[in-house]
Amino acid sequence: MNKQKTKRDENFLVGSPLIPRRLRATVHAYYMFARYADDIADSPDLTRETKKNRLSAMKSALAGVEPRDSNHAEDIAAARTLGTQLTERGLDLSLASDLLEAFLWDADNNPCRTWADLINYCQYSACPVGRFLLALHEEKTDTPESDTLCSALQILNHVQDASRDWQTLQRVYMPTDWIEGVGEKVDGLGRETASPELRTVYNRVLDNTDVLIASASKLPNLIRNRGLAAEATICVALAKRLSSRLRRIDPIGNTVSLTAFDWAYAATTGLARLLRP
Repeated sequence: MNKQKTKRDENFLVGSPLIPRRLRATVHAYYMFARYADDIADSPDLTRETKKNRLSAMKSALAGVEPRDSNHAEDIAAARTLGTQLTERGLDLSLASDLLEAFLWDADNNPCRTWADLINYCQYSACPVGRFLLALHEEKTDTPESDTLCSALQILNHVQDASRDWQTLQRVYMPTDWIEGVGEKVDGLGRETASPELRTVYNRVLDNTDVLIASASKLPNLIRNRGLAAEATICVALAKRLSSRLRRIDPIGNTVSLTAFDWAYAATTGLARLLRP
């Protein structure tokens, strides 16, 4: 399967130099596992049943069980590799298997009807990533600020891609009760530009996301590992800049993404954090 995204397309760092060298192979294995599962769930060419069968096969392989459907060697190998690495490091397999719950939700194409639905989705699609990195660095994993950062980054990605998700997959992460509440319909996401009503929904989502980012700003101070704290600082800075840009630019009529300047600015904040006494 041709992977739809690469590390360059993400709104966060993947296997950065801030991660200790001894941990990078596990971070890479985690990313590849998530990437393959995401590509399965997002494929417009696979049926719902096929998607769910392949995701279930990955879950079996993650746990070290030979799946009944082992025809897709790359998917299975990625899951098996990650399962082995997590087990060897004494990390809970749920840090990866929880992601599959979100991808199974995607395979069913369930819309997020409320903000609570979206936050619950993020609990499986995004929060395990932060918990994995914390666990890998032997940090406390029951850190709400990690969840809010991961959720914020996930929701910003959904705002960026809301139009494409609707047009290619008829998928809706934006709370549909908010869309209907302003007299709009979800198919408005497929227009060339956002209507004033739909723009109010975007802004409401961003308002709530900024609250998450404000909470996440406390995360670097809660992390002992200097490199991971610097990486968290960078992610918070990127989230703030992306949220600001999504307010100024219509994400339906334009491709809104982080710029080289955004990354340079965020890297500066991370460096300052890294060098702090």
